[in-house]
Order: sequence, then structure tokens, then C-alpha cells
Amino acid sequence: MPTMSSPEPSQRKGLLPSLMAIVALALVYGGVISSKDYQQQQQDLARDLDVRTHRAALDIRNQLAGYETALNTIAESRCVQDRDAAHCRDYFPGLFRRYPEALDFVAIDRDGKVFASSRSPYLRDPGATLDMAALRVAHDSQRRSGALVQTDPQSGTHSVSMAIALPATNGRYDGALGVSLKFEPLEQQWSALVQGTDRSPLYAALFDRSRQLIFATGLLKPGAGAAAPSLEPQLARDGGGELNAGEHTLIAHTAPVGADDWRLVLARPADASVWNYLRNSYLLPALVLPALLLGLMGALLLRRERRATRLLAQEQERLRAAHDQLEQRVAQRTAQLAEREAHYRSLFQLSPEAIFVHRKGKILFANEAAATLFHAADPNALVGKGWRDLVAEHDSGIVEQRTAALERGELGSVPLHELSFQALDGEQIQVESAGAAIVVDGQSAVMTVAREVTQRKKAEASLRVAAIAFESHEAMFVADANQVILQVNQAFTRVTGYSAEEAVGQTPLLLKSGQQDAAFYADMWSTLNRTGYWQGELWNRRKNGEIYPEWLAISAVLGERGEVTNYVAAFNDITQHKEAEEQIRLLAFSDPLTELPNRRLLLDRLEQAFAASARNRRHGALLLIDLDNFRTLNDTLGHDAGDLLLQLVGQRLSHCIREGDTVARVGGDEFAVMLEDLSEQAQEALSQTETMGTAILAALNRSYLVAGQACQSTPSIGATLFNAHDSTVEELLKQTDLAMYRAKAAGRNTLRFFDPEMQAMATERATLESDLREGLQRCQLVLYYQPQVDGPGGVTGFEALVRWQHPQRGLVQPAEFIPLAEETGLILPLGQWVLRTACTQLVAWNERPETAHFTVAVNVSAHQFRHPDFVMQVLSVLEETGADPRKLKLELTESLLVDNLDDVIAKMSALKTPGVRFSLDDFGTGYSSLAYLKRLPLDQLKIDQSFIRDVLTDPNDAAIARTIVALARSLGLAVIAEGVETEAQRAFLAANGCHASQGYLFGRPDTAESISRPVPLDAL
Repeated sequence: MPTMSSPEPSQRKGLLPSLMAIVALALVYGGVISSKDYQQQQQDLARDLDVRTHRAALDIRNQLAGYETALNTIAESRCVQDRDAAHCRDYFPGLFRRYPEALDFVAIDRDGKVFASSRSPYLRDPGATLDMAALRVAHDSQRRSGALVQTDPQSGTHSVSMAIALPATNGRYDGALGVSLKFEPLEQQWSALVQGTDRSPLYAALFDRSRQLIFATGLLKPGAGAAAPSLEPQLARDGGGELNAGEHTLIAHTAPVGADDWRLVLARPADASVWNYLRNSYLLPALVLPALLLGLMGALLLRRERRATRLLAQEQERLRAAHDQLEQRVAQRTAQLAEREAHYRSLFQLSPEAIFVHRKGKILFANEAAATLFHAADPNALVGKGWRDLVAEHDSGIVEQRTAALERGELGSVPLHELSFQALDGEQIQVESAGAAIVVDGQSAVMTVAREVTQRKKAEASLRVAAIAFESHEAMFVADANQVILQVNQAFTRVTGYSAEEAVGQTPLLLKSGQQDAAFYADMWSTLNRTGYWQGELWNRRKNGEIYPEWLAISAVLGERGEVTNYVAAFNDITQHKEAEEQIRLLAFSDPLTELPNRRLLLDRLEQAFAASARNRRHGALLLIDLDNFRTLNDTLGHDAGDLLLQLVGQRLSHCIREGDTVARVGGDEFAVMLEDLSEQAQEALSQTETMGTAILAALNRSYLVAGQACQSTPSIGATLFNAHDSTVEELLKQTDLAMYRAKAAGRNTLRFFDPEMQAMATERATLESDLREGLQRCQLVLYYQPQVDGPGGVTGFEALVRWQHPQRGLVQPAEFIPLAEETGLILPLGQWVLRTACTQLVAWNERPETAHFTVAVNVSAHQFRHPDFVMQVLSVLEETGADPRKLKLELTESLLVDNLDDVIAKMSALKTPGVRFSLDDFGTGYSSLAYLKRLPLDQLKIDQSFIRDVLTDPNDAAIARTIVALARSLGLAVIAEGVETEAQRAFLAANGCHASQGYLFGRPDTAESISRPVPLDAL
């Protein structure tokens, strides 16, 4: 019986495709049958969806038509027929019980005016704009509007509105009736109409006539995800279609909703493939069983193939082991050769001499020393370079001859000789070079060894230069380790007077002057032995006995073992330098005009006086003297005469003081006198200072002869005492400065002592300035407003008045900080803040009908008005805040009009162009002039309160008030009076033609939040 054997691999490979072909035919047959069944099922689903879509569209249409029928019923009611607004107010609210979905019922007449509403604000505000879209459509078209969807722009909520036209008896349009419906109940009802089942869900989307999405569910919602389908293609047709929503395929149907051109899209999931159908059909088992059989047979074949593969892998592993053993032997031999090569290469590379091998003019390889010699980045940078390019031109001929002889074998080597090489960067290099013939790769080559001698050549040159430098203009000598002079130069002889023969063999003690003690020389030699160098200033003696200053530098020269072998000294005569230093010191600490100590020297002596006072507990004093009216004399007689007067004053002061006191010129026409060693008792020291001050007054009050003319100059003197360190120098100078200004304020030509009250006032002013700067940064300023009224109309506007809400002082009035702001320049940011705040308030008043007519008057400082950018600043504030320029009034003072009147007029005219008005404040108290008054583009004159206060009792004030009113009337200007506090003052002004007033009679200044609604003038 023959033995059964396994199929050959080729037979096994043909069996598996045959099995797969049989199974594929079975799958194709089952797929054809299933596809027909699947197509029939999809057609049934589409017909069912068509029926559902039209039924839901009909239900929605009937629902909306019901509300239109309700409108027709309401239109036949008595209140609507008779246009009886009172009856409608009772009738319309009752409609919500019958129609709970309604938001509002509104009826309008043929002119579009509302005559009936359920809860709208139209009846209370007939001017309100209709916000019911359907009602506007019905009114414009004079027929029914149909259902419209609108969205509240503030809340974003939806509502549905519809309206019908109201015909008159003659059949013409007689108004419209509309209803607005809540969207949420309608949305719930529509959701109930399009519900599906868990196995077959339905998705719906409803669009109005403008194709705006009103309502959507499920996968048709725009927010359902990134895969939400686009419905525009489906809306463009009636009937069925397919939609893709990400992984889902939907079958959809579109139907119109009534006559309003609304569109309803209804969609449901479709089975995406025949496989979804097959999962539940009888064909699935018939297709799976053959596939399982095929997999079993394939597994048996795969097992046999793996066994054959394993045997093949074992044979390959045996061959790989033999190969690895052979490679290991080769690697060991190669490593031995590489080790020897690395040894020779290391010797080559680590050689301190430059070595390079070349053949036929090209370098084959080189070591690190060669790369360093030729300034190359590494040895590889030299490989391939032309050997002849590295030789200097004047040595190239001899090098070529010797190299050619070595390559031909005519010479075995070339002995050491000097050459000039050229580095890669072009630098010339002096070397000692030798060469030898070698064999590389079976071919002859030349090995060159070179050593750089450039530094040796430079050292030799340096020695020659040093020999010349030794004979420089600087005196020099060289001594041995025992300080015996070995060599001197010519400058040594010129400075000291000793010749070389006289100095050599001597020690530097030859020049000793005796000005330095033994400790000085001990320190000098200690430093020299420790650091090897010393330099400094000392005094020496020349041969003729003259002592002179010199600057000496000594260097120690060390031997190979670190021992001192020599000393090299160089020195210069610095006599002229010392004289120049003294001249500079005099210029730095004295006044060149009067030759008195200057401010710097005075401060230094004050510090010394403070220290002396602390030791002996005695008082001192400082007097600051300022010449009265010196500028007038300087301008009248000339600067030369002024300089002469200052010199004479310095001389007189120097004659007044005691020995040990100091007179200094501290600047301009100011002098200072410092008194020392006064009494320990403060009162006695004060008396001594007063005596000195009186003497100075008497001396400086005598007439002077200047430029051939007798002239008079008086001093104002401020004085203060000091004791030890009870104050600083800066504080002392401030005290005398304050006292001196007190003397000037007292009439000049007098003496005043510092009073602590002065310091307190100065400190208070400095603190107030610092607080004001901080207050501006921290927004501590507050704007108050005082009403301005006219005769019949009540309050017409307000004047803005700034206050400072200080955290410690409380509410600070402007009189306390405005002058300080003017002096320090803070008035500019302060005025800008007032203008911006007032304009912002003006905008706020303009938004309320009862305050929209208010104007604001803002005071403008002269510093602020004179600023080059004042016009642009005002216009920028008006533009940024949106304030009406016609309601802004800027109040100017007469002091502003003194200088540069043309510039003032130009700025006023530029601001009047957009409508800004101007008022002249405090008129009559300053530089009133008809000449400038008629030129200025003013709008108003403001009578100062100083004329109003006594207008009823002082005939002069009454006459001035009448004159100002008459003047304003003649110039076509308005006039307003400030400071009106009584009814009698107001009546007097009104009787004389001034009806605009401002004062406590009408209201005190207050914040904008506290200002109440204005009342008529007769109620004030």
C-alpha cells in the first residue's frame, strides 16, 4: 500500500485560493438577493416620511390659521369697530384667558397710530416705534401679513406675530390688528407633531418665508455638532432627498406650510448599507459558515509552513555564527594594526615641531603644530594646499630647488636653515626648517620639519628698541640687587645734575632730600619686594641742592629662580604738574572775580565748623547777604561796573570779619559770612551775630565809586545760628535763605534771623505740593457745580468749581491749593482734568430731557490758556467726550489779556468756530480796557462779587454795576453777576437790565449727584 504524504507547498498554495473563490460566489449571490429586498424597504420608508411631512405641515398651517381666525373675530368686536380706546382697554386684557400663548394684541388706525393695546407701552407713549413685525407689514401692504418670526435684539428670544387689515365700510383700508405669540408653547406643540419612535426617530426643521430657521430638532439643529447637514439644497425642492450628517445618512422630505411660504423639512435615519439589513436576515448564517471552514483549512496550512520556516532559521543561525567568528579574527588583526598606526600618528601629531608631508607641490597631511604655525583651524585645512604658496616670495626659489632634489632622490635630507613662511592669513613667519625624502604609499615624498623663530627675532629687535627707549625723555637708572647704580641715561643727568660717571657706583641715597621719613622708605621697599613694583610721589634733591617733586616707578627684575637680580627705576620732574594742581585747586575753591572762597569751599568749611562746634560746644553763625537792586545797577552802568561793585563788596566784607571767620561769594550778587567760635550761650551768640550783621549793614551802606560815579547799594541779610550737628549744612543754607527773603519782604536793607515759623510755612507748602501731586494721581479732586439762573427761565447752567477731597484735611477749598498749582505748574494737568470732567457731566445732562439745556462754565488759568496746545487740548476733550461745544463756556480773567493779545484772540477765534463761548470773569477788578474789550470775541461779561456785595449801600458799587451792564449791552454782550445772596440784590440787578445771576441765593456749589431737578425761578 503506498504511503500517504503531505501535499507539496505548491499544491497547498493553489488550494486556498479555490476555497476563497467558492465563498466569494456564495456572498455575491446572497448580496444580490438582499439588495433587492433592501431597495424595497427604503422605498416604503420614503413614502411613509412623505405622508408624515405633509400631515405635520397641515397641522402647523391649521394651528397658525386658528390665530388668524381669532384676529378676524376680535376685529368684529365693538371696541375695534368703534375705535373705542377705553372699551378696548377693558376688552383686550381679557383675551389672554382665551389665548394664553399670546404676548400682545395691538390695533392701529389708518395713520399707523395705536388706539388699542393689551399690555404694550404704545398708549402711554404714542410716539413709540412699533416693534411688531407683522403689524408693520399689514400696515404697509394694507392686507394680511401672514405669520412672521422676529427676534428681540436685547434678550435674543423669538416670537411669532401676524396681523390682518381692518376694512372700512367703503371697503378701503382703515387700520390693522395684530397679535404677538410666545414662541415656547408653539415650539412644544410642533415638537409633538414630529415625534418618532426609539427605533425610527424623526428630525424636523421649520423655516419662515425668508428661509430663516425657526425650529429644529435632533440632527437638524445647527448646534448638533460639526456634522450638522446643510438644508439649503433640500429647501430648494419639494419632495424627498438624502442628507449627510457626519456618519449618519438621512432621508428627508420637504413640504410647504400654508400660504405663508413656510417650509417644513422632516428627516429620519436610513440604513447606511446592505450589511445593516443582513445582520437581521436569514442569509447571514449561510455566509458565515463557509468563511469559518475556509479559516480552519488555512490554519492547518499555516502550521506546516511555520515548521519549515523554523528549520530554515536554524540553518541560517549556524552559518551566522561561523561568519561572526571569522569577522572577530579579522577585527583583532585590524585592531593590532590600528594600534600601531595610532602610536605613530600620536608621535606625529604630538610633536612640538611642525611636520608636514608633501608631494609634487601639494601637502598630503600635517600635524597640529603645523596647523598652529600656519594659523590654520586644524591640520585638515592644510591638506591639498600648494606647498609653494606657504613660502615667502624671496625664499621660494631655493625651496623649489631643494624640494625637487629630495623628490628625485638626489638628496637624502636638507640641513637646518632659516626661511620665511607665509601663514594662511598672510602673516610673515620666520622659521628654522629641515627636510628629508620619504616613501608614502609606494611613492616618493618629502617630509619637512619647521620651528618658528619669529618670537626670538622679535626679542632681539625688542632689545635693540629697549636700548633706544632707555635714552628717552624719562629719567632712568638700573641698579643691581644691592641697589648700586649700574647705568643711567641722559635724562637722569638732565633732571638730577649728576653725570653718568658721578652716579654709577653710587646708591639712590645720592638723591635723598630728607623730606620722607624712614617709615616711608620701609613701606616702599616692602611693597617692592612683595609685588615687584612700586610707584609714587616723593621729593628728591638735585646736585645743586634744589629740592623738587618727582613721580618715581621702580620695577624688580627677577632671575630664573625668582631672585631679584636688578632694579629699574624711571622718574619725572613734576614741579610744573604740582603748580598746575595748585592753580586748579584755587579755581575749584575760590571765586575768580573776588578771589573769595566759593560755594564749594564754604560748604567744606561749614562741615569743619560743625565738627569744631561739636568738640568745643560753642555756637557758630551763617549770614547770607543779597545786594538790593543789583540788577538795576548792572543793567544801567554795565557788567564791568557790576563786577567792580562785587569786588568792592567782597573787600568790605573781608574787613568786617574776625580772623578765622569766612567770607564767600556763593553766586551772582549773594555773599555768605560764616562766624565761628561764638559764645556757648545761645542768647549771647545771637547778640554777637547781630553785632556783626549791624557792622556789615553799615559797611555796605556807604557809597561806592564805580566807573567814576558814586552809587549806593544796600544789603538784605538773613542769619541763623548753629551748634554742633543740630542741623545739616543744607538745612542751614535753607534757613538763611528764608531769613534773607524775610528781610527783603520787610523792606530790604535790614537784618532778619531765621524763625522756625518760616520753616514750618516752607515745610507746609512743600507737603501741600507733594499731596497735590499725589491727589492728582489718586483722583482725589472733586468737581462741584453752582447754578446760574436767568429771570424767567430758572436754571440755565452751572459753573464748575474744583474741590480737593484730602484724605486727612477733608474738603480743601480752591483758594488753598490753586495758587500753589499755578506756581508749580500743576495747574496744567489739574485744568485738563476739570475740563474733561465737566464735559463728561455735560454729556450726562444732555441724555435727560429735563437737563438737556444745561450749559457748563469752566475757569481757565492763564498758564493753561498760554500753553501752545491749548486749542487742540480743548477740541480733543470735546471729541473724546462727545460734549456739545455750544454748551461749553470758558471763563477767562483779565490778567490773561495783558500779554500777546493777538495770540489770545487767535485761540479764542479757533475755539468759537465749533461753538465754544467765552466769558470775561471778575470784570472791572483787573486790567479793564475798552481797547482790548472791543477786539476780543467775547460772549459775556461777569460782574465781580466785590461790586455786588455792597451794591445796595455803596453808590460807587451801584454805579460800577450799572456801567458794566450798559457797556455789555452796547457791545452786544451778555452779562451775569456773581455773588448774589439776597433778593434785594437780585431785584436791583434786574431793574438795571442784568437778569442772569449766580450766588448763594440760588444755591451753594454741590456735586453733580446731589443737584436736584431744577425748579422755576419764582420758586427760588
